[in-house]
Amino acid sequence: MGRYLLFVLLPAFLLLSGCSGKQYDKSNADMKANLEPELWDTSQILKNLQRGRPLTEQEKKALASRGAIQFDLDVKENEEVQVFLQYFSIDKRGSMDTWLRRAEPHLPYVRAVLASYNLPPDLIALPFIESGYNTMAYSPVGAGGMWQFMPYTGRRFGLTVDWWVDERRDPYKSTVAAAKYLTKLYQMFGDWNLALAAYNAGEGKISRVMAASGQCDFFDIAKDPKLLKDETRHYVPKFLAVLKIFQNLDTLGFKKVNWQAGPNLKEVPAPGGTDLAALAQACSMPWEQFREYNPGFRRQVSPPDMTVNVYVPVAKEQVALAFLNNPGNYPPVGGQTYTAEAGDTWWNIARKSGMPVAELRQLNASLPETLPPGQTVRVALSASGADNSALAEGPDACAPKPFAAAKPQRHRVSKGDSVGSVARKYGVSTQELLAANKMKHAGRLTQGSWLNIPGGQAAAPAQAAAGVKGNAPVSLAEAEASHTVAKGETVGSIAAKHGVSPQELMAANSLRSPKELLVGKRLSIPKKPGSKAPEPAAPAPVQTASAGSYTVKAGDTAHSIARSQGIDPKQLAAANPGRLDKLRPGDRLTLPGGSKAPAPAPVQAAAAPAPREPAKYDKAAKPAAAPQPPVAKTFAQAAPQPAPAPAAKPQAAKPASKSVNYKVSPGDTLWGIAKKFNVDPSSLMAWNNMKSSSSLQTGAQLTIHQ
Repeated sequence: MGRYLLFVLLPAFLLLSGCSGKQYDKSNADMKANLEPELWDTSQILKNLQRGRPLTEQEKKALASRGAIQFDLDVKENEEVQVFLQYFSIDKRGSMDTWLRRAEPHLPYVRAVLASYNLPPDLIALPFIESGYNTMAYSPVGAGGMWQFMPYTGRRFGLTVDWWVDERRDPYKSTVAAAKYLTKLYQMFGDWNLALAAYNAGEGKISRVMAASGQCDFFDIAKDPKLLKDETRHYVPKFLAVLKIFQNLDTLGFKKVNWQAGPNLKEVPAPGGTDLAALAQACSMPWEQFREYNPGFRRQVSPPDMTVNVYVPVAKEQVALAFLNNPGNYPPVGGQTYTAEAGDTWWNIARKSGMPVAELRQLNASLPETLPPGQTVRVALSASGADNSALAEGPDACAPKPFAAAKPQRHRVSKGDSVGSVARKYGVSTQELLAANKMKHAGRLTQGSWLNIPGGQAAAPAQAAAGVKGNAPVSLAEAEASHTVAKGETVGSIAAKHGVSPQELMAANSLRSPKELLVGKRLSIPKKPGSKAPEPAAPAPVQTASAGSYTVKAGDTAHSIARSQGIDPKQLAAANPGRLDKLRPGDRLTLPGGSKAPAPAPVQAAAAPAPREPAKYDKAAKPAAAPQPPVAKTFAQAAPQPAPAPAAKPQAAKPASKSVNYKVSPGDTLWGIAKKFNVDPSSLMAWNNMKSSSSLQTGAQLTIHQ
């Protein structure tokens, strides 16, 4: 869908405090690019196309067939369809066979949805050229699911994409979303050639090209390589070729589609925080089978703050309902527990577990901000098993203690897998893997077969989780806002945008190098010294007299040092003029007089984090009338909301009698506005009767007391 830009990520081996290793975003281990090259590498396809081969009688018959969508093609365009038909029916026949078998469980539902939206039945062929009907497909630039939605587009049409679920992978919900999108495109262009091109490149791109060229016929536009990328120029002929193959399987020698292959499933409502792995076990289903029915779940626990539908076989419906009525009667399977030790905080438990702080707090919403020793914390396991075991490969003095080993794990062999690559992925030796599977030598693996992973652990990539070594990420209490990395942004540009130093930004997000910044990654923006909401007691006056010193450690920020020493950040800044912007491990800072023993920061339950920005949508410019994507679910939204009573004075030195009006601009966040006017975010919410930060609307008028 116009997203497949080739790029190469260069692995970097970095040293930090004597510890080295690769950094990975374990939270996205189940979202790695896995599309077959013939679905996205258009330049390679064009090189491989063999033109001028004579047509067989069967191919001529297939090309002459007509579908519901009428395409008027000239001789050259017909030739291009012919070449693609031969490419997918001869050169890539094995891939086409795989896609047809993969599509069988979904075809009846797709056909029914298209009919319910009065869409041409020919569109049933579209997922073939998008994903090969693979519900778990991801492109190199982040498009996901059978219909290959980008995150922002998916959210536009009602799909949830977050840490807990990716409904682009749900074949039922994503098919409805695709039907809505295709309906919108046809309403915009009134022509299926243009609508299909817009599905690939985005409606904004096609609209701009039409305006610039003065052309309103897709094939006329496609003749000019300067107007559209090769992938979009050849998209409609490729679609037509695959459609004609699908309509003429018998003629071309393919096996017929079994329209009865789909499972007979029933939707069962599961409350927030359901142990999905335990539910599968109660229904006597292996986790792999349960996940095939429910590919939208990214964790073995359902989202804590919402009821979701779970698909189970009709024969298992009553068993599933019995489990959901009394889940406490079953042992937990889909999560681990961690017992807090003295000094443990939410962020270091998040670092050890591989869960983001927000989602960890969301799953444990009833627990206090400060954890007492012995407190049990619940941790959700990944649905893919890709980040569920030890947090670092091998013994590592820099890594925290791993959690207890998870349940035994199996690996399904994919294209390109070898014994060595699978062993490296799970952090075991080749000999151990061979022994666990009673294999004498590391021969060729059969695609689709299963391997047992030795050690009784869940699958563990052979690397440390992001944040395990070196700098620790900030907690939500310490974060001012979040930022989703867009194409072209750098650590320096993002830091400048939010008024923090690059070092603080990297420390807050466990980035060892600016090269680790990836498009689409969500960053926590740390509070600058002095931007924290005022505390009930007025801070002590600045004392520049030295009362000691502090040696900067890796991961330290000015704010974290001030907190650990129990002093006001302004005091620390005054005692070390100009030195806090570029902190380096080993620097010695002067501690002002009046410092005290470290004390936990007071909890600001009312201050909800800023909503996530939508993922970068590089298919087209954002339409002006497009609905906003739903706000990311965070634990703060589940916490008690502040009463509309007056909050503590924002600043002790300022009168509270003056009030101003502020009009919310695009891109504004609650935290950003509060920072601009130097007020407490919770007070800002109370003054304007806001229940959460997500209720902030562009164009709204806010009252601000100063």
